[in-house]
Amino acid sequence: MKHTILSILKWLVAFALLGGIVMLIRFYCIGSYRISTDAMETSLHQGDYILVNKLPVKGNPGRNRVVLFTSPLLQDTTTSPLFISRCIGMPGDTIHVNYDSYNVNGKQIPRSPRTLTTYFVTASAENEFIQALRKLNIPQRDLKKEAYGFTLRLTTFEEYQLREELTDDTNLRFINEQTDNYTLVVPQKGHAYRLNNAALTACKEAILKETSGKAVFRNGKLYIDGKETSFFFFKQDYYWMLSDNTNDAVDSRHLGFIPADHIIGNALICWYSQDKQRILKPVN
Repeated sequence: MKHTILSILKWLVAFALLGGIVMLIRFYCIGSYRISTDAMETSLHQGDYILVNKLPVKGNPGRNRVVLFTSPLLQDTTTSPLFISRCIGMPGDTIHVNYDSYNVNGKQIPRSPRTLTTYFVTASAENEFIQALRKLNIPQRDLKKEAYGFTLRLTTFEEYQLREELTDDTNLRFINEQTDNYTLVVPQKGHAYRLNNAALTACKEAILKETSGKAVFRNGKLYIDGKETSFFFFKQDYYWMLSDNTNDAVDSRHLGFIPADHIIGNALICWYSQDKQRILKPVN
């Protein structure tokens, strides 16, 4: 009887240790999360389950990696919603975003071939265009009829396929609706950050948080403790996130710079999806 009780206790201790190790790994190393938005269509779909690398090591988050993070705007809440986007700007980077690429520190980086963009097709090109979509098995994603044609969403690769298939005349009637261009410098811990109108707008929430609300913004200028300042030294690193599905997603265009303490980690693999071809595929 005594031997049986000791055996049971040993097994209970072993299970407790194993459970503790699993919890530590999930909390500090790798965690599983369910995607609740379509921000990274078509890299990830709403409802997919992914593994996220949470280790605080160099390259996490990484440049041009898909990153999971929480909003820096929501405070005094018990549970912050999760967001997922692509890390475009690292601390200290100067980034210029335009409709077809990113320029980071003077280096042109093409957008992901899975980035979704809105296109307009004139009514005169509709028949040939729809036939090409069907031939190439491209979905009529978010197709909306307008007065002189229609709009739809396509990935960069789908646009390339269609351009190769369509006649020159139809290509002229197949128009990319360009997104706004902008240039930003991403704040870096301990470095003097020059403040202009654009920087003040992008950094407002971060500065308010780091000064515990003591900063005052007035007439395009920053005042701390009543003194005007044209520089600010941030206490932590920040990142600029941009979703592949830029039209409908919430990312740094709405949330501002994402502080390091709101980063969860890099997305690694999709371990479950309704699309069987995506299971156990690396997230890129």
